[in-house]
Amino acid sequence: MEEDDHGSEVSQWRLRLEDLPSDIRAEIRSLYKVRPLANVILLLYPASWIVCIAMMERWPFAPVRLAGIIVIAVSVQAMGTLMHEALHGNVFRSRFWDRWVGFACGIPTFFSSSAYKVTHLNHHRHTRSERDIDEFSYSCKTRRQYVTLFYSSFLIGSILYMFVVPVRSYAMASRIMRGRIVLEYAIMISCYATAIGLALRSGHAEWLLWYWFYPICIAILLSNTRALAEHMGTSGKGDALSKTRTTTSNPVVSFLMLNLNYHIEHHLFPGVPWYNLPRIHRLLKPMYLSREAEIRTSYAGFVLQCLRKSPEPLHVIPARNTRV
Repeated sequence: MEEDDHGSEVSQWRLRLEDLPSDIRAEIRSLYKVRPLANVILLLYPASWIVCIAMMERWPFAPVRLAGIIVIAVSVQAMGTLMHEALHGNVFRSRFWDRWVGFACGIPTFFSSSAYKVTHLNHHRHTRSERDIDEFSYSCKTRRQYVTLFYSSFLIGSILYMFVVPVRSYAMASRIMRGRIVLEYAIMISCYATAIGLALRSGHAEWLLWYWFYPICIAILLSNTRALAEHMGTSGKGDALSKTRTTTSNPVVSFLMLNLNYHIEHHLFPGVPWYNLPRIHRLLKPMYLSREAEIRTSYAGFVLQCLRKSPEPLHVIPARNTRV
């Protein structure tokens, strides 16, 4: 486990293995091991995308197209989660393969995995602090700005993030990482230009709508809800059990999100692959109860609570902008 890949394992806010009972500690250590067979899932989502395209072309009826769009959206969202797994080195434990598999998974959403790695590891090191670039409340000058940005994040959060990540990551990155970021965006621009050119030249511009744009819109909504539920409304003080929320939901949702809904577990042990996070949840459940950790059973409950009242920011934001 290297700090460059996973964030500091000894940071003050992260639970240390040494603080756990020896039997639990030993089992959690065993959960860091990757399962090569689990990487078959890398083929599932691109294959689902291709199958949906074939079915939508063969039966261009509204129900088939709607189902296809939803399946493609879920696949795109899952591929983004696989990119996240790869940047933590949890797919192959190989810098080369994790980097390029992560890059490939980020192409549908126009995300450089190297750029995301820079900003995401910053988020792990400085979760819910002023140095966490994901904590947008610190950029708000008034409470109205904060509330507006919070609710708009359900709709356009990922779009804003798509523009923020390359700029912020490039400013924070080393010279080598800057080169990787530029290269990856150049390759993605070439891929997009090729795809758009082929669709236009073949007289099927609608392909871009049915097989990418419409699914991306749904994928953005799914990703935004998941991302906001991970931290918003937590206390922001102490360790990951206070700064992070797990939403257990149900086995179907957990599989489609590759267990990233077990977010406390991921922040406690970011080097544990996605398929082992539910086991950590079960092992640490007594601790969660004693610490009153944020555990939800559904995303719908989180959304409904937010509709009733927006989560409080971590710091005092004036009701209006005042000039001295």
